[in-house]
Formats: sequence, structure tokens, C-alpha cells
Amino acid sequence: MALNLKDKIEKQLSKDVQKTLKDCSENADLFGFKIYLIGGIVRDLFLEKEIFDIDVTVEGNAIDFCHKLADKKICKILQVQDKLNTAKVVFDKNIEIDFASTRQEFYPRHGHLPVAVRFGCTLQEDVYRRDFTINSLAISLNKNNFGEVIDYVDGIKDLKNKTLKVLHDNSFVEDPSRIIRGLKFAARFNLHRDEHTKLLQEKYQNIQLHKDISWTRIKNEIKQAFSLDNPKVFDMFLTNGIEKIFYANKPDIKGLEIKTLIEKYQPDFPWLVYLGCILDDKEIIDAFCFTRTEKKVFADKDTLLSANLSMLNSNYHIYKFFQKKSIESVLIYYLLTKRKEALIYLEKLSKIRVELNGEDLKNLGITNGKKIGEMLDKILKKKLTGTIVKKADEIKFVKTQIK
Repeated sequence: MALNLKDKIEKQLSKDVQKTLKDCSENADLFGFKIYLIGGIVRDLFLEKEIFDIDVTVEGNAIDFCHKLADKKICKILQVQDKLNTAKVVFDKNIEIDFASTRQEFYPRHGHLPVAVRFGCTLQEDVYRRDFTINSLAISLNKNNFGEVIDYVDGIKDLKNKTLKVLHDNSFVEDPSRIIRGLKFAARFNLHRDEHTKLLQEKYQNIQLHKDISWTRIKNEIKQAFSLDNPKVFDMFLTNGIEKIFYANKPDIKGLEIKTLIEKYQPDFPWLVYLGCILDDKEIIDAFCFTRTEKKVFADKDTLLSANLSMLNSNYHIYKFFQKKSIESVLIYYLLTKRKEALIYLEKLSKIRVELNGEDLKNLGITNGKKIGEMLDKILKKKLTGTIVKKADEIKFVKTQIK
């Protein structure tokens, strides 16, 4: 007898989501479509995890089905992607669902985006384009078997055994970002790779043909993985040799050490601290298509690591060395060098500010632009030694210098 998760749907999904799925179910039967919950939501229902996204697969044309729902005022279509035959729609109570047509794919170039070659195939044909068996489960939403799990690849067995298994031998060659995705799933759900998947991953990582791949996809996966801020992800990343894909270093750093610093100093981009500790190859960094802010982290890191450290002999020089550098780059610098000056700056010196500004100094009688800069620098030196503390002290100091 097939497994049915109707009770888990009722337990884990809100009443509003349940009503939405039943509306979809009734109309799928009315219009002659077979529709299914697919992928992550099925896995998370089975594991009784929090549900974040709802994905529905339609045997046939998903866009056509969504238009029929919209014509009946059941939903509004937010976005359509004709190339992939997908649609994002919103129902009452702002419930968003992604609908996709069943499809078969072909990879014209290994490591790059696939091309859809056939839409409206059977669910079973659609399943075999997916990444891991645990993400290849479906739940029927049609009335006659609502809640029934469809499992063509023993995904239920792998979930029960906490096993991460790819669907076919070319999985990582076709899409190496699956290696990072697998790392994320292994950490989140405490999974282990089966021996064959492990062998396929190691084989791919050792072929040294990684530069001609879609780095945008790799970046998205690594961002998601390291954004979990789970030290286990970083440790598994190095233990499993995944850094080879990036032509990256394998530093003697533990994930817990990185997480502790992140929690203490609260950088804006925690995931970049993890990535910055391993990624050095300038060609790969360029290929990642980082934003301007993200690029600055790596530029600052390079500047810090290439500098002459003999100059760091006073609080003033330490301040100037790290000033205007991103917190992420300072943390990376410390993790790679263990130079205590980085922590001195973060812990104490970075909080020190000169309260007077150029306009204040003009009012005190210093009008020359160069002299204003020199005076602000003198005040900073005094504040960094602790001989000046408050704004009143700054004013008093300036007056003595003018006299």
C-alpha cells in the first residue's frame, strides 16, 4: 500500500495553505491535469521540518493550468518563464506557489545550465532530472489519491536511513553545484553520502576540469550553504575535499572558530568570511560575479595580506592599517594569520572616533585645508593613546595647539 502523507499535510501546513492546495486539486480534476507537490516540501513534510517553499509540478502545461486558475479569480500570476514553462502565482492570504511543467533536460555543456528538450512528460521522466533521491519524491494533489507519495527512486528508504544519494553517474559532471547542495543537505539533515555517491564526487573533484563551469550557480549554492552559519558545513567542506573545485586553499581553521568570531563581531556577510578563508584564485573570484561590496572584501583581504607588517608598532599604525577595511576582510585576515593586531582593532580601536570635524576646526580658527587634516590626525593619535577621551578634551587640545 502506498504511503500517504495527508495527515502530515494537515498537521504541518496552515489552514490557508491547505485550502489553496484543495482549490488547486479540484481545478486540476476539472481541467484534466495531474498535479503534485514535489521536491523539498515533500522531504520536509516527511521529516516534519518547517516548510519554506511550495513547489507544484504539473503533468502537462503548468502555465496553461495557472491561466485557468487565474481566469477563475483563484490566483494572480506574478511571473512566467516561457523557456522553462514555469509560473509563480499568488493566492489569497499572500500564499505563493511555484508551478512547473514536467520536463526532460539535456546538458549541452557539462557544468552549465541545462536545456529543456521536452515539456509535459510523465512525472517519472521528470524525476530523473533531479539531484538526490531525497528530493525526488512527489505527493499527488488529485482528488482520487490526494496525499499519496510517489517514489520512483527509493527516496523514502534513503530518508529513513539518512542517506544522500545521486540519481545517476553523471550527476556531478552535469551539475557540480550539486556537490555544494549535497553538503548543505548533509549538514541540515545529518545525512551521509552512500559509497557510490562519495566515489562519484571524489572522482569529479580530482579531474581538475572545473574552470569551465557555471560559477554563478556555484556561488548561489555556496552562499546558501555558508549562510546556514553552521560550523559543520565548513569542516565537511574541507574534509570532503570540495575546495579542489575552487582551486582553493585548505587552511588549518575550524568552522567553530569562524562562527565564534562571526557571532561576536556581526559582519554583514557571514558567508563571505567562510568563503574568504579558502578562496584565493583571482580568476575564480572574477568568475563568481561578486557584487561591488562582495568584491571589496576580497580586495581588502589581498591588501591586508600583502602589507608590510613591521609598521604595526603602535595603536595609531594598527588603526590606519585596518581603517576602511570591511569587517569580513579583517576577520579573514585574523583567521589566516592569527595576528593579534586584528583583534585589537576590532575589539578596541575601531570604536574610537574623532568627534570634531572640519567645520568645527574652522570655527576654532584653523582655515587651511591641509592644516585641518593634520590637526584631525593629531587628535586621532591622542585619542588612540588614551590621553584624549571626550569632545571637550579635543577642543582643549586644539586650542593649545593654536596658541
